[in-house]
Formats: sequence, C-alpha cells, structure tokens
Amino acid sequence: GSNSSCSATFKDSILTMSDDARLKGSCCSPMSIHRYREQVEGLQKFKLVSSQNISEIPDDPYDIEVRLAKRLIFYYDIELTQEEQAVYDYAMRNSNEKGPCCCKCWRWYVYGGLGKYLIKNYNFTGEQLTELWNLSDGCGGESEHHHQ
Repeated sequence: GSNSSCSATFKDSILTMSDDARLKGSCCSPMSIHRYREQVEGLQKFKLVSSQNISEIPDDPYDIEVRLAKRLIFYYDIELTQEEQAVYDYAMRNSNEKGPCCCKCWRWYVYGGLGKYLIKNYNFTGEQLTELWNLSDGCGGESEHHHQ
C-alpha cells in the first residue's frame, strides 16, 4: 500500500519517522506496472553505467528507506559552486517534470538533494542528472510522461 503524500506536513513528518520505515507508493496518479518496470530496470542500468554502485540512488522510486530519505533531504541544502549550479539548472530545465518532481513535495527535496550530492561527489553532468530524475519520477502513471 501507499503511505506517501505530497503535503508539506508529510515531508516534515519524515524526519520523525523510524529510520527503518519505508516511503511507499506514488504521489499523484496510480502506478503503471509497465512504466514501473522500465524505471527499476533503467535505474539498475544507470547505476552500472556510472560504473560505481552509488548507494545513495534509490533502487526503487516507489519504495525508499526513511534513513536514506532523511540523508538526501539534508543534502538539499548543499551549497553548489557556480559550475555545479549550472549542471543542476540544466537538469531543472530539461527533465520531464522540470525538476526532481512535479511539485515541491518530499520527493522534490529527496531527489533534489540526491542531485546536488551526485554533482558534488560524482561529477554528474546535467544530462546524467536529467536521466536519473526522469527514471526516478514518483508521480505514478505514464500518460503524462514522455520519452524524448
């Protein structure tokens, strides 16, 4: 079942949850199994291609450990250099949702934080981050998401 919600209250409540709890389900539309398989397979390939199994990248955008979510939300406040910010801004402009998620919910901060962390620590490019955000889309459904 889903326990996830787009509200700011839900985002704030993550910090009080047990580290072992999990954030499950989609935010906006019901999940599409077809799209879900594509995402999970895509994320596996993505982690392999970057040739480093980056444990910070959630394997499943619809089932995220609270311990990891807390860490990634914390990373959202990382200060980026001008060059790093340009990479982040590229992903903001080019990802399907024009950002880490379609609205400023907990996923925005989790995946925004992840993006900043990957740029800072793994020299991710704007293209890589764009692809990661597209693969990690947690809104559910597939009709509003188009591959370019």
